[in-house]
Amino acid sequence: MYFMKLKKITLFFIALFLLQANIVFAKKPPTQPDTYNGTAPMARSMAMGGAGAAIVLSQESFYYNSANLSYMSGAHIGAGVIVSRDSNASPVQVAIADPSGQGLMSAYAIKDKGAFYWQSLSDSKISYGNNKIETNINALGFAAGKKSENGFSLGLNLNYLYGKIGESGIDGSIPYANIASGNGFSMDMSILYPAGKNVYFGMNFKNIAGFMFWDNYNTEQLPFSIRTGIAYLLEAFTLAIDLDRKFYRFGDLEEQYYCIGAEQYISGAFCVRGGVTADSGFNSDKMKYTYGFGIKLNTYEIAFAGEQSKIDNEQFLKYMVSLSASVY
Repeated sequence: MYFMKLKKITLFFIALFLLQANIVFAKKPPTQPDTYNGTAPMARSMAMGGAGAAIVLSQESFYYNSANLSYMSGAHIGAGVIVSRDSNASPVQVAIADPSGQGLMSAYAIKDKGAFYWQSLSDSKISYGNNKIETNINALGFAAGKKSENGFSLGLNLNYLYGKIGESGIDGSIPYANIASGNGFSMDMSILYPAGKNVYFGMNFKNIAGFMFWDNYNTEQLPFSIRTGIAYLLEAFTLAIDLDRKFYRFGDLEEQYYCIGAEQYISGAFCVRGGVTADSGFNSDKMKYTYGFGIKLNTYEIAFAGEQSKIDNEQFLKYMVSLSASVY
């Protein structure tokens, strides 16, 4: 009987210790409001100011509007890489302003009206005195579009999210460290409609359902966003305008942006692109200016894009290269 009571008391204290250990980090994860936004997946969309909600036949539709995939045919593969980020602003300010990081941003495979893809959502390192936070989150997803007889299209994205957070620092005079793994999911829905001759209207409802489940941190709900766009498409010319409205669950980031971009083919093999991203007040200090070009060789394309903006009143330059190939 004595040993039974001792066993129960021991188990009670073990359970209490484990509960207290869990409560230490049972709090909001140290992510930023825009941690799950990602960035332009390829150089074409980056060079066009991030506009793409209504561009049909776009291999980047899995990110902007999966309903656009309903106009696709054949097989396509591609990948985009941020090759450089340069600024005199502090690395912390750069990481806060652009948490998507550097390196491989996306890779995809499209077959007719469906796409499988991988995308980097965030890869940042932030330091506050003795406190350091490293965040790395990626998404694996499937997207598909379905078109009706009158051209109205519906799209769906299903994403599996996975990542890690490393946090260390000093709380009072006590050092601490924690590495947490996370898994989650998100779902997007979108529509596309031909609004006139060579004119298309699209809407993407992102993170209609979206959750990230962290070890040692509370469950996190992803921010909902609505992207609305219109595009005018000719054989050699494209003009696209998007309104991206985000509903962040915390923080004071700007929630509404306009994305404007154009593409002009000089010849069948070479095109130039340009664009701008602006906040709702078209504040020049917050604008992002983008530019780039693409070169097609048969069914292969290499594209380059640059982005220029300001972080903490310092110039910020970002460059991207992407490769793609198609089989019709």
